[in-house]
Amino acid sequence: MKIVIKGGRVIDPETSFDRITDITVSDGKISRIGDTSETADCAINAEGKVVCPGFIDIHMHEDRITSQDTHKIFKTRALECMLNMGVTTAVGGNCGESPEDFGQYAGMLERAGMPVNFCCFMGHKTLRELVDLNDPYIPASDRHIEEMKSLLKKALQDGVVGISFGLEYTPGASTEEIIALGNVLHGFENRLMAAHYRYDADRGIEALQELIDISGENHLPMQISHLGSCCAFGNMKEGLALIDNAKRRGIDVEADCYPYAAFSTTIGSPVFDPGCFERWKSSYGAVLVAEGKYRGYYCDEYIFEDLRKHYPETIVVAFVMNQNEVMEAIQHPGIMVASDGYIHDGQGHPRVAGTFPKVLGRFVREEKTLDLIEALSKMTILPAKRLNFSKKGRIQEGCDADIVIFDPEQIIDRATFEKPLESPSGIEWVIVNGEVALQKSHPVNNQNGKIIRFGGA
Repeated sequence: MKIVIKGGRVIDPETSFDRITDITVSDGKISRIGDTSETADCAINAEGKVVCPGFIDIHMHEDRITSQDTHKIFKTRALECMLNMGVTTAVGGNCGESPEDFGQYAGMLERAGMPVNFCCFMGHKTLRELVDLNDPYIPASDRHIEEMKSLLKKALQDGVVGISFGLEYTPGASTEEIIALGNVLHGFENRLMAAHYRYDADRGIEALQELIDISGENHLPMQISHLGSCCAFGNMKEGLALIDNAKRRGIDVEADCYPYAAFSTTIGSPVFDPGCFERWKSSYGAVLVAEGKYRGYYCDEYIFEDLRKHYPETIVVAFVMNQNEVMEAIQHPGIMVASDGYIHDGQGHPRVAGTFPKVLGRFVREEKTLDLIEALSKMTILPAKRLNFSKKGRIQEGCDADIVIFDPEQIIDRATFEKPLESPSGIEWVIVNGEVALQKSHPVNNQNGKIIRFGGA
């Protein structure tokens, strides 16, 4: 398909190109940037609109599918939400949880079709479960570690991004276990570690230091996940300074953050173990039940304990972070925007459908706390470089035609905690791999995405 995008404000965050001009797309690539009178299969009038690289969500949680599932799994679920808010490449398998077999999972996605490009980490918690280490409080034995290393090597050969850790979800995992698994990445080019820290709130700085030390010990890049839910409890300045200081010392550590002051996870996870409310300086009433028999209720002690005991997989939302510190993280140079989006049975947190429009609509346009090009950098070129994507996250001739066209005066998130999957306003067109996927804010093709497999050894 040949597409001509006419008269938009074209922004390339890598080069700071910012000009009213045209873009020609052909054979899945950006073939020309500049005024043109060419005819095309599809002509898009982008006057008054911003034309920028498709957003890259470096931290989301993939749809769970089985061999019995079809493409219908994506209706109103995570990858379709990604498309609706302008994401053209999504990275799953985060926080230590991933498909057990990436090769099999990728094959099923390819057969079903997917709305956006997708790549995936291998999850550490998943590896532990695959070697029958199901108790998150128990350390791995030498035998467990060797078995996990073998499984991780297979996943890396199948093309995963790297390994993700959810240390708050596997408190029994030692630092030595993490380092041993990280070392497997040395046999493969351009792989990445990502980690949900071991502690939050008053121990958040200690947890960040552990991740920095692991990165330094392994001489491997470390992506710190959703920094807000680690440090937006009164210690964000110290956390950001710690990361910056590590980078100055040559340690390859970066971080991402979502723009909400509430996190979401299952109520039975170790995150909600005794002492959590004291740590957060909060109470049961800060926890909203997102699904199940108590959906829409805020917890009291009875609801909290009932869910923990009888329905531990229930998704809840905890309103315990400081919004000003979340904003401080997102404003900070080098911090990427990522959704941490997750859906379970059609319910979840509005970040899965609202993250990127929220930053552009509320922080850039309404509050003017972030410059447009800086915000777009955090959504495009920064994650592209982190993932070693040389042809994504850019509006340049020869690059992949993953493109978003949005109205800067109308873009806004509409997802709420009551309706977490509500699509945003202002995302008008999305092009994935040179094909129109979203037209006039409506999905028209959910089959344009591709699996991104990272190269072998």
